[in-house]
Amino acid sequence: MGVVASIFALVIAYLDLFFHLIRYFDMTSDLLVGAWGSLIFSCIGFTASIVVLFKPKLSSVLLFISGIGGLICVDWFYLIPAILMIFSGIMVFIRKDKINSRRAF
Repeated sequence: MGVVASIFALVIAYLDLFFHLIRYFDMTSDLLVGAWGSLIFSCIGFTASIVVLFKPKLSSVLLFISGIGGLICVDWFYLIPAILMIFSGIMVFIRKDKINSRRAF
């Protein structure tokens, strides 16, 4: 979901750049930097969701950072993925490990 929101922000940023170029003959767009930043944070969050089985504490920190970072980069486009990443990061951090207790008969 974060990657989709980032790609949507990239499309809007490039459209803004295109219309800014036509109107002012200038190729500057502040939205473009934030859109690429949110894509990087989305990839970090996706990687953290894969690593959760091997290193849960590192994964929870990466999910929390990518949720906050993506929210800072593109604001409202990234609201739902940020909430989901932050919530899952907190859930992984406070999760208790299952104890495998088998009784020998």
